[in-house]
Amino acid sequence: MTIRLSSFRLRVHPLLPFLWLFACATGAGIRLLPMLLALLLHESGHLIAAKCLQMPLEEVELTPFGGLITLGNQDAASPAAQFLLALAGPLFSFFGCLAAGALYRRGQVSFPFASVFARANLLLLLFNLLPALPLDGGRMLQAALSRFFPLAAVKRVLSAAAYGWGAAFCALTLIFAFQGRIVLSPAFAGLYLIYAAASENRQATARYVTALIARRTRLEKNEVLPIQAMAAGSDLPAGKLLGRLHPGKYHMIHVLSRDGMRLLGEIDEETLCEACLSHPGTPLCEILNKNRRGPR
Repeated sequence: MTIRLSSFRLRVHPLLPFLWLFACATGAGIRLLPMLLALLLHESGHLIAAKCLQMPLEEVELTPFGGLITLGNQDAASPAAQFLLALAGPLFSFFGCLAAGALYRRGQVSFPFASVFARANLLLLLFNLLPALPLDGGRMLQAALSRFFPLAAVKRVLSAAAYGWGAAFCALTLIFAFQGRIVLSPAFAGLYLIYAAASENRQATARYVTALIARRTRLEKNEVLPIQAMAAGSDLPAGKLLGRLHPGKYHMIHVLSRDGMRLLGEIDEETLCEACLSHPGTPLCEILNKNRRGPR
C-alpha cells in the first residue's frame, strides 16, 4: 500500500499489518509502542540530517523488520555529506537510550516502557552499525572507502556483505531451534537485511535517473561538471555498466573490440541510460550499432 503525502511517498509492506495483529494476539502488542517509537526516532535522525543537507525525501517504506528511506540525489552528494547522513540515525538511537533512563528516573515513564524503549534503541544502534549496505554502518564505510577505491567496487562488496550477514542471522535462528529454543529475532534481522539489500539493488537505476534530473537542474544554473571517459568491452551488458557511473560526472563510454585493441565507437551517457531503462541486458555493441558514433 502506497500513500502519496505532500512531498514524499509512504509505502507500507503488506506483511506489516499482519505482524502487528499477530503481536497483539500473542500478548506482545504492549511492546510494539516503544519499539515503534525507537524506530521513528532513528529514522527521524536521517530525515533531519537530509533536511539540513538539502537532500529531498522521495519515499519512506515501513517493513515488518524496519524502515527504508529513499532520498533524492543521495549518490551525488559528497562523501562527507553521505557519512553525516548515515551517522544521524545511530546518533539519534544513542540519544534514545539516554532519554529512556532520564525519563524513568524522573518518573515520567514506567520501568517496562523505559526498558523496552532503551533496548530497542540499543539494538537499532548496534544493528545499523554493521558494515553492510544499505545499513548505516555500510553507508559510512562506503563514504570513507570511496575516497580510495572505485565506488562501484565498494558497493558490490558491501552489498554482498549484507546477504552474508542476513544468511548468518537466519542460520542463528536455526541453531537455536536445534537447541530447543525458539528465537525469531535473528531471523527477522536476517530477512530484513536480505530484503533491504535486494531493494537497494533494484532501486539503483531509478536513483541514478533521479540524479541525472538533479544534475540537469544544476547545469541550468551554469554549473560545470567534469567529464569522465570509460572504456568497456563490446559484449558488456549495459545494465552492468550503469552501476559504475557517478551521478556527479558526465561520462563518455569508449566501446572496444573483444581483444581490446580497437575502438569501435563511443556511446554518450543519455544513450546508455535509455538502453538501460528499456533492455538492461543489451550488449554495448548493439547499442553502438543502433546509435553509431565514432570510428566504424
